[in-house]
Amino acid sequence: MKNILFYSPDLNLCASLLMYFGDKYSVTTTTNLDSIEPIAETLVLDLLVIDGEPDDRVFELCKKLQNKRPHFRIILTYVYTAKFKEREADLKNYIEAVFYKPIDLYEVARKIERMMFQVL
Repeated sequence: MKNILFYSPDLNLCASLLMYFGDKYSVTTTTNLDSIEPIAETLVLDLLVIDGEPDDRVFELCKKLQNKRPHFRIILTYVYTAKFKEREADLKNYIEAVFYKPIDLYEVARKIERMMFQVL
């Protein structure tokens, strides 16, 4: 079974994503950004979904994960604001997709499905 890690500071969103994707994938969730790297080192992950603004911490985390494991797949979701436009452009070198909130969960699920079965 494919493994997904969802990060969101919103516990309710984590629980909802766990329920939504849990029948198809092995899903781990966290509300702690600092726990992503240790989890990624412990589990064999196929995908990371980060629900958070593309600030410097998220940028450095994505960069570090990609350097350790090239082609690691990451999706970012956040409420678009112009102040993150430049950082998002930089992040696109390390992430596969961006979805702006409010997200269309069906669209995100379709993207995840395609990513999970795409050969690198």
